[in-house]
Amino acid sequence: MTETFTPTDAELLSQLKNGDAQALTLLFQRYYQPLCRFVFVFIPENEVAEELSANVFIKLWENRNKITIYYTLRAYLFQSAKNQTFSYLRKRKIDQQSWADEFEPAQEKGHCPEALFIANELNDEFAAVFSRLPQRAQLAFKLHRFDGLKYKEIANVMEISVAAVEKNITTALKILHRELIEEKISL
Repeated sequence: MTETFTPTDAELLSQLKNGDAQALTLLFQRYYQPLCRFVFVFIPENEVAEELSANVFIKLWENRNKITIYYTLRAYLFQSAKNQTFSYLRKRKIDQQSWADEFEPAQEKGHCPEALFIANELNDEFAAVFSRLPQRAQLAFKLHRFDGLKYKEIANVMEISVAAVEKNITTALKILHRELIEEKISL
């Protein structure tokens, strides 16, 4: 049985800095979809989210010799995606509240009609409650639960303290628990 070697982000970054295009390909495969989901939170248009996420990797390649990573490559990529997104939004002159109101998480697919119906109902309920969360709580929760970032990485991306990340995630969890679980039990 042969073991497959999965290089770490640090190893891939080192290879990237040496001009290894395969390292860029591996990083793209690892982070493109999470970056698309992240950008989609701000700009709920698939084509735009995909283009901005791809631009992160283009800039990564173009600037590979100048890059300085202060935390993790993952945090760097998400910060780059955030910068690309905000730059795009500034160019389109979109009001921050209008794009936050349009966020709808993608629906999961079920295997049978009943499961699909229940999943859609739960997803709609979650999306409704999630859309009412404070904006920073939404973003912190999404980055942690959906994209797997650590609190320190989230703090770097959101430019807030780790304690503020914890507070935002706690706020999100309390509201989600209260509105999705406690209210159902009391009915």
